[in-house]
Amino acid sequence: MRAALLLAAIAVAFYWKLTLRPGFTFLDSPDTAYMILPWYQFQARAWHTGSFPLWDPYQWCGQPLLGQMQPGAAFPLNWPLFWAPLQDGGINLNLFHWHFVLMHWLAALFMYLYCRELGRSRTAAILAGCGFSFGGFVGTVLWPQLMNGAVWTPLMFLFHHRAGRAETRISAAANAAGCGASIGMALLAGHHQAQMFVILALTGVFLAELAASADRLRRIGGFAVTAAFAALVGGLILLPAWEYGSRAYRWVNLPTALRLNQKIPYLGHEPFGVAPLTLLGTLTPVDQATTNPLVGVAAVALALLAACACWNMRDVRVHSCLALAGLAFTVGKYSVFHGLMYVLVPFLDKARTSSQALIVFHFGLLVAAAHGLDALREPTPWAGRLSRGLGAAAVLAGVAQLYLSVSGAGVSGRSRSLLFSAVIALALALCIRFRFRAGAVVLLLGELGAGTAYLIRPRSNPENPNYLDRLAQHAGVIQFLQSQPRPFRVDVDDVEIPYNLGDWAGLEAAAGYLASVNADLLDFIGLNWTRTALMLNHVYVVGREKKRPEQVEVFAEPGGLKVFRNPDAYPRVWLTGEVRAVTDRDAAAALMQSADFDPRRETFLFGGAPEWAPCDPVGSAEVTAQETHRTAARVKTNCRAMVVFGDPMFPGWRARVDGAPAEMYAAYGALRGVVVPPGDHRVEVEYRPRSVYAGAALTLIGFAGCLALALMARRTL
Repeated sequence: MRAALLLAAIAVAFYWKLTLRPGFTFLDSPDTAYMILPWYQFQARAWHTGSFPLWDPYQWCGQPLLGQMQPGAAFPLNWPLFWAPLQDGGINLNLFHWHFVLMHWLAALFMYLYCRELGRSRTAAILAGCGFSFGGFVGTVLWPQLMNGAVWTPLMFLFHHRAGRAETRISAAANAAGCGASIGMALLAGHHQAQMFVILALTGVFLAELAASADRLRRIGGFAVTAAFAALVGGLILLPAWEYGSRAYRWVNLPTALRLNQKIPYLGHEPFGVAPLTLLGTLTPVDQATTNPLVGVAAVALALLAACACWNMRDVRVHSCLALAGLAFTVGKYSVFHGLMYVLVPFLDKARTSSQALIVFHFGLLVAAAHGLDALREPTPWAGRLSRGLGAAAVLAGVAQLYLSVSGAGVSGRSRSLLFSAVIALALALCIRFRFRAGAVVLLLGELGAGTAYLIRPRSNPENPNYLDRLAQHAGVIQFLQSQPRPFRVDVDDVEIPYNLGDWAGLEAAAGYLASVNADLLDFIGLNWTRTALMLNHVYVVGREKKRPEQVEVFAEPGGLKVFRNPDAYPRVWLTGEVRAVTDRDAAAALMQSADFDPRRETFLFGGAPEWAPCDPVGSAEVTAQETHRTAARVKTNCRAMVVFGDPMFPGWRARVDGAPAEMYAAYGALRGVVVPPGDHRVEVEYRPRSVYAGAALTLIGFAGCLALALMARRTL
């Protein structure tokens, strides 16, 4: 308990700009401000209306939320943040910052517990916890969905370690389930890339243990339990993600988007490795990168001490090898190891950002550093050698800096950081010489604080507006659009408004800043860029100039940004009296571009159409209710007709006509279509995705199973 409180105090102090001063933020980057913060804004508002958001109607005409993974909708530790009191009608940034610090505290605590499990002293475990949480991958990555998943890495290895050393089978099963549950929680956090690298590292440890084990069946059984519980606990995100991923395009830094069944070419991986020169940032902050290798001189020196003085210890060998393997992978195209893994490991191509393997490097290195710090408890010749080496390196760096100053070369920003690290090295040499272990922890925190200070920036900068400032611009446009009768969609110039206006302001947007999109919808839009946009109810367009001569200017801000109205945009719901069958996308494109095809009166379906007597429906269709997961319409028609909703079709949407279940069709290959007989009817479509409900059931079973096994193991003690 005392260690947990100490780590909490350190976390609050380390992030004092976020916890004690409200004028700073970590949300000052395009992804965090323009995509993630609006996602959280939408979810917080949905929670406060009593709805668990499964569908996001505000981006790209509507997309599954859990299926995209990255919004973090399935992560239980996000839910209190969404449920917390709002601020000015939106998510509370102060509480968001505290949530950020809370996750860093958990990272430090989990690493502390793992090192204690390995027999490390409290001081050494605190050093490893601080290094893991406030530096390296966890300390420098600013995407919450990535950080929240990486936090669980030490807990995975802690339970795996316990499972391998359990005295009874039930205890081994309980700990294996705990390992799997930790993996599941990492997946629920909202991303897959870093988690894939950690799972790969854990698998490597398992295979090494299996090769050396006399009881291989027990080892295999334990790992099978781990895999099963990872799948169970992660079910709430895995099933919707698989359903969505198989029906989506993903942008992967290539000219064209790819489908799930298409392997990402190696060219898509090449830009995302850490260049060898940048690895100098492991010791000193030579680069201000969002995925920064910095862990500092203290951690690296102590890990080196462990490798030299404690190599006879299995834990040192294992974690040193993990660190080296993570390092070999994280450099990407500069390492043949990365290319081999890309070829040999299934699905590893989906984790294209090899720099995120830094999580494995940092984890292994910091566990080794904890062993190195504990090696100072007893005299060892290697400590003296390391102390002298650090002192010599510090003196050489100082002499080099003095020479540059005298010669007129001056002091560059990069050389300042090297000089700072030299001072740290000299101080560490003294700590090692006098075996002052607490001093090493202080030096580590000092290094990490100096090396990551640039990540926390002012919330607002009037002289040079930052990313959060952009969210407050164009308030006039937003207020005008929010005052218009709904439903409608708005098409936004992403140069003028680069953030996700839809989620941020609660406006249904035609597109958005996303990593993936429903493939049927994107294919439909590509059939005819003008006609399909109108069919998707793009009533308003935000920009400086008209995109079509038919558009009418309806609002203008003093800065020149305007709102135009498409007077010929389709309503959100309309009636069609004829249904055609088309065989493929080429035939659909030809039909959509044909002048004699009127989508207001007829539709088409892929793969055949139901028996149909064409008619010219006379009647009306209007939306009577528009909610996040439900749309209702009142329809009157003189003949059998198909009611078309200008919203994307996706598995999970179900229809009812006058309260009775009705079949839904993919009108135009992508929109929601429901057939109604002549008369006056109430048509409702609701989002009730089986993938989410089945995934939630698996997650509950996983947590319940973990609890049951833990109780059974406790009774056998």
